[in-house]
Amino acid sequence: MTSTPTNLSAIYAAEQSRLRRHLVRRGLSAPAAADVVQDAFLKLLRAPKDDIRDVRAYLRRAAETIAIDAWRRQHRSESVIDQSGYPQELVADPAPSPDATMMAQEEQAALRAAIEALPPRCREVLLLHRFEGLSYAEIGQRLGISRNTVMVHLANAMTALRRRLRDTTPAAL
Repeated sequence: MTSTPTNLSAIYAAEQSRLRRHLVRRGLSAPAAADVVQDAFLKLLRAPKDDIRDVRAYLRRAAETIAIDAWRRQHRSESVIDQSGYPQELVADPAPSPDATMMAQEEQAALRAAIEALPPRCREVLLLHRFEGLSYAEIGQRLGISRNTVMVHLANAMTALRRRLRDTTPAAL
């Protein structure tokens, strides 16, 4: 085959859109088909020119081979499926990272210390409301104080916790 750059340019102009359409019909996305066509022409550039009798047939076969290889690589990486039916690399690891675990433990320890440092009545109101889910009226009834007093204790507790946690924990990322 005698091919000058002008001939190759003419072949590219004539064949690239036809090859792309063929590959899209075979199931490739348009961008993937464009990449495969480009790779096929690069393969043509590198091939010994005397061994190619029909450039169009060579390009079509090269494009199909490259497309099959790409499809196999993609499906091989998706072959490890977890119980949810999704490829494993698409499922986030449910375990927190060691750094996240350590930071959570430090934040939890700081919160416990801040709650322990609250005045007893504020701590009691906070725990009844936040951890037992009682309403202000239910807390007031249980402790024998008014609903408004419950609100004051809870507001004081939250203010003290914010202040203490702001002073003891590092700045937010």
